[in-house]
Order: sequence, then structure tokens, then C-alpha cells
Amino acid sequence: MKLFSLVGASGVLLCNLAVARADTPATPETTTTTVEPSGAITTPSGAETPPPATVDTGTPATAPPVTPTQTVPATPNPPASTTEDMALPAPPNGQATAPVGEPMNPVVTPAPVVQPLPPEPEAYPAHPGIMTHVGVAMLLGGGYQQLTNSRLRDMTGSGGYWDVRIVGGTREFIGFEAAYVGGARGITSLGFSNDSRLLNNGLEGDLRVNIPIPRGYSLVEPFGFVGVGWQHYQITGNSNPVTADLQSRDDVLTLPYGGGLEFSYRNFMADARFTYRQTYYNNLTSTIGGNLNNWNVGGQIGFEY
Repeated sequence: MKLFSLVGASGVLLCNLAVARADTPATPETTTTTVEPSGAITTPSGAETPPPATVDTGTPATAPPVTPTQTVPATPNPPASTTEDMALPAPPNGQATAPVGEPMNPVVTPAPVVQPLPPEPEAYPAHPGIMTHVGVAMLLGGGYQQLTNSRLRDMTGSGGYWDVRIVGGTREFIGFEAAYVGGARGITSLGFSNDSRLLNNGLEGDLRVNIPIPRGYSLVEPFGFVGVGWQHYQITGNSNPVTADLQSRDDVLTLPYGGGLEFSYRNFMADARFTYRQTYYNNLTSTIGGNLNNWNVGGQIGFEY
């Protein structure tokens, strides 16, 4: 009887101890656990812990508080860079490249190529035979001269002239001339001997208008001119001023104008021209009246530089 009482007391004591242990919460572990959907607890080591058991007394055991931790999936490695995302080499100057992500064959507009302007052609280029672009020539010539006053023409007859001329701008549309001009003719008049001469010397400056037509080493050039000048006239030989029909000397203003044709080959140049000279302030013919107007036709030769 005592034996049964001892066994029963021991059983009651064991039941009380089990109930007391179940009611005391377990100290949570400091390690992080993961609650799986099945209810199993996963420790960091990877071992699964079965869910807590319940006591047979019918009172459900209280599980220790577990801090749930959501498992964050690891970030996958970024995909390898495609050829579109790769850094492109620096484009050459003047070219553009497509932005990142665009197709690798963008339409590239090449930079416009600036072509140098061709040199302006010379209107009348100087040929290798001359030293200047505009053309400068020195000419020497002469020709036939005749007075327009009929009474003077009866006294003097025909005469001749000579000149030395510098021409500038032979290969341009506009040129100029500077010339020394002289002339001589015999004269028979009351008060003068049979060997008397009517001489004239003077200077002229002309403005020329040219039409140069170069052909390699050759040049053909029609031209016209107009200018102004001065002439000194003098009658040489024995004279009697009392009975002479003409004064022995005079200075007149001249207005020469005319035209001609010029030709050159390499440095050689020649021209033919017609000139008419209008005269003013005529005192030489004050006794008989009239003027010293004259015309002449002749040619010149020289060199172009």
C-alpha cells in the first residue's frame, strides 16, 4: 500500500514539473532563424528544427517568440555589356556617333569638305616675255604731217614729224601716254628766205582706251586716245619782220586725239596711228588769219617691258 502511494506521488510530481517547464518561455537565441512555410525552423547552419511539441495534458505549449526574417533573394549579376553599351572610340573630327543603346550602324553625316577657291583668272595675263602685268612700252617713230589751213599749206607744203613715246597699260583697258613730238617743213613766204624752215617741238600727255587681245606671246590691241599738249613753233632763216606775213615764233596749246592699232610679239612692239591736233592761241598766223591745226599719220616701233 505504501509502495503504490509512493509511485503515485512520484507521478504527480513529474507531471507538475513538466507543466511548469512548459509554462516557462525559453530564452530566444541571438542567431537569426528563418521560418519555412512548412513550419520548420531553419537555423543559419542549415539544420532544420522540428516544431515544438505539445504536452499530453491538452494545453497547447506556447512556442518561444521567434523574430521572422524575410529571405531577400540575392541580386543577380548584371548581364554582360552588349556591343551597343560598349564605349565607342572617339569619333574623328566632324563626325557624330549614335548615343548608347542605339544601333551600331547609325547614319553618319560627313563634315563638309571646304574646297579652296580657285585663283581668279587674270583678264589679260602677262606673257613670260614681259616683266610687268600692266605692260609698259617705249616707242620711237614718225610719219607724214599736213596743216589744215589752206593758205599755210600753200606756203609750207608737206612736212613730216617724229616722236618718242612712253606707253603704260598696254595690257589693260585703260592706259596712258607721254610723248615728245617734233616736226619740220619748208616755208616760202614774203620776208623769209628760200631755205627757211617751220619747226615745231612740244610735249603731250594722252589717256588711252585699249582693247587688248593677247594670244600667247602675241598681242593685238586696237586703241583710241585723247590728250593735251604744248607746241613751240619757230621759223628759221633770214627774215624781214616788217614785210613778213607770219610771226617768227609762237607757243600754242594743242588738243591731240585719234586712234590706232598696236601689235607685239614677245618684247617687240609696233603701232600705226592717226592723230589730229587742234591748236589754240595761234599768234603765228595773226597777220593772215587761220590756225596751226594739223593731222598726221605714222607708225612707231619699240620694246615692251
